[in-house]
Formats: sequence, C-alpha cells, structure tokens
Amino acid sequence: MESIAYTPIGYVKSPYTSGEDMPRYYTDSGDITATLKVLPEYRKALLGVEPGMKLLMLFHFHEATEHSLQVRKRGTGPVTGVFATRSPRRPNLIGASIIEVVKVEWTTIEFLGVDVLDGTPVLDLKVQKEMED
Repeated sequence: MESIAYTPIGYVKSPYTSGEDMPRYYTDSGDITATLKVLPEYRKALLGVEPGMKLLMLFHFHEATEHSLQVRKRGTGPVTGVFATRSPRRPNLIGASIIEVVKVEWTTIEFLGVDVLDGTPVLDLKVQKEMED
C-alpha cells in the first residue's frame, strides 16, 4: 500500500490538555477561543482570511495511539463503524472541525469552535462556504 505523508501548516494553542476536559464537538465549546499559529512559510496563504469566516480545519489526532474500525458512539452508546462517528480512533488519525475566525494577526488566527488538544498539528484550512464576490 502507498504511504502518504503530510506536513503541518501550523499548530493549535488550545486551553485543553486532555481529552476529558475537551468538548466532544466544536459547537459545544461556547465562547472559548484558541489560536492557530500558522508556520511563517504559509503566511501568504492567509490572504483573504477574515473575522467571521468559517473554515474547515483538518488536523492530525497527535495524541491517539491506536485505531479501531468500530467504536462505541460517544464512548458509551451502541457499537458503530468509526466512519459514522467523530472518534479520534481512525485509521488515518485525521480530524475535522469547523472554526469561526475571530481575529487574524500576521500568522496567528484566533478562533471559536475549539475541540482539539493543545499542540494539535493542523494539516489544512478550507473555507466552509464560498463567500459572495
């Protein structure tokens, strides 16, 4: 099987240091903010990223140590295929959250919708909905 490697574009500075403290879903984080420190070589890619925008943030579950094809939904529910859940125990350890940009300063994005651990490597950002011209 072909191996695929990705390089992070930056890292999240989050108030959450353990999975027990972290919200299970980005909409559960309320008004808690985090920051994404984008690596300097990707600064030009931030052109057009503005407060109020919603972005799909793809990241690596860096604290996950194993994967499973089936998990208990929300940890205690029925056994479900991992592709039907948001579990971090995925074959490729890739996660996704929708974040709302609060502020952009140089290579730092402050955002709402934080449901990732401190130090999480971010793989990519994509605008969630195309903006009007």
